[in-house]
Amino acid sequence: MTDMVSVQLSLLRHGETTEGKAYIGRSDPMLTALGRQQMEAAVEGESACDGIVSSPRRRCLSFAQPLSEQTDSSLIVMDEFAEYDFGVMEGLTAVQVLEQYPGVLEAFWEDPRRCSPPDAEPLPAFEQRLRRGLQSLLNRYAGQHLLVVCHGGVIRALRCLEQRQPIDQLLQYSAPHGALYSLNLRADLL
Repeated sequence: MTDMVSVQLSLLRHGETTEGKAYIGRSDPMLTALGRQQMEAAVEGESACDGIVSSPRRRCLSFAQPLSEQTDSSLIVMDEFAEYDFGVMEGLTAVQVLEQYPGVLEAFWEDPRRCSPPDAEPLPAFEQRLRRGLQSLLNRYAGQHLLVVCHGGVIRALRCLEQRQPIDQLLQYSAPHGALYSLNLRADLL
């Protein structure tokens, strides 16, 4: 029996941003100095990788691009690894959402698959977008190790995939700013 084709992924969540604890998906705030330090600390001592994949959001790309230059690694920017679009919750804190849109946040927390916030990306569409991105990585980078600079929602969803749980369980997982997770991507996960 031959070994299953895989790609080793190191998933790095961007650090703290200028928006603080707001829901940020499609918006594009910058990293704070602390946010950059969080990311630098996470990759310090990390083994060399064959390439760097980044979300197109500048809170990811502003770290991934100079890192790729410093390490002489190729940089692949993929829209598939952008954060979930929070719709009307975008840019608001949880307290603001609770005040401005009663019931929306509670419904999302209770059943994110069926109760996406108004104007938000449906969770099944988010999942399909991530699966397309993962399939592309598996097809193009089999046997390699990639650093993926992305977002909390992306990491939570990928952890569901790894644990073979439905994506609506993503809120069970933590993904702090600057956290680094490892995922062995195999075809059987997709």
